[in-house]
Amino acid sequence: MSDCDSTPRHLGVVPVVALNTLRVALRDRTVLLLTLIFLAMVVLSAYLGWSATNTVNHIYTQALPILRASGMPIPPNPLSDMPPLAMLRNMTTYISLLGALVAIVLGFQTIAEDMRSGVFALIASRPLHKATYAGGKILALLVLIAGLLGIAAAGTIITLLLMPDPHLSFTDWASLLKFYGVSGLFLSAFGLMAMGSAVWSRSESVGLLVPVAVWLVLTFVFPQISANINPMAALNPIKAMVEPPVSAFFDISGPVLAPLSLVAAYRDAAATLLGFAPADRASLGMTGSLVLIVTANLAFGALAMTALTRVSGTRSTTDE
Repeated sequence: MSDCDSTPRHLGVVPVVALNTLRVALRDRTVLLLTLIFLAMVVLSAYLGWSATNTVNHIYTQALPILRASGMPIPPNPLSDMPPLAMLRNMTTYISLLGALVAIVLGFQTIAEDMRSGVFALIASRPLHKATYAGGKILALLVLIAGLLGIAAAGTIITLLLMPDPHLSFTDWASLLKFYGVSGLFLSAFGLMAMGSAVWSRSESVGLLVPVAVWLVLTFVFPQISANINPMAALNPIKAMVEPPVSAFFDISGPVLAPLSLVAAYRDAAATLLGFAPADRASLGMTGSLVLIVTANLAFGALAMTALTRVSGTRSTTDE
């Protein structure tokens, strides 16, 4: 790829590269299967959250006559202080687990497919800025993630509307949309990281293994060494409502690792938007979490852009 004097003309090629990437991605059966599973789990999460909430409310209602007849004190409804969107808290787990994996596969495949098929070498022989190619790939990734979460949001909204008495105000609906916006930023960070890894790695296996390993560390290792949260408990969104154990080691490691805990930052932001505020002492808060997520996008975006603009036009990935 060589430089050209007509920069505006090259900028017009970015959507063309993005469109072609989208066509290839939508034909990938692995991507489609993971996407369908993710969307199904998101919709199911909305229903299960409502079902669990409705069951607790039904049990409380049925218990009232018995408590009155026996003269026992009547406790308050456990759902009276729970925000309506709190029933969607399990969605943070599906997005941080399955959603992140889908984003990693999407980011990886947008580059690996061109390297594998020889398309990259063919494009590199054309008078096209490498930055134009990189911009098209990044744009395609962002569109794929936005489309994925857009469908998920639509499915969640339809599911909630079909449920009897969802009791959601305009503010609740706005918070739900904000939640999906933050989720989009979170997933794009992993997608961009996978894109950069796919370019830098000579082997496809290594290129996919690196972002998956980083995701595993952020999801399971960091919670354990920062707040003594075991791997299985780290998957539980209720963890955000429970005070972590007190220890001098974790009092130090928590604040030190907090600026690097991307998954924890996402869960804290999601917990705030859905109404179950985090109690973790190492929490960055809503503003701090958003700053970390945006910073991760900028850093991984720069990594992907740098990798794509510096890679040789004769490069191809191999597992040999």
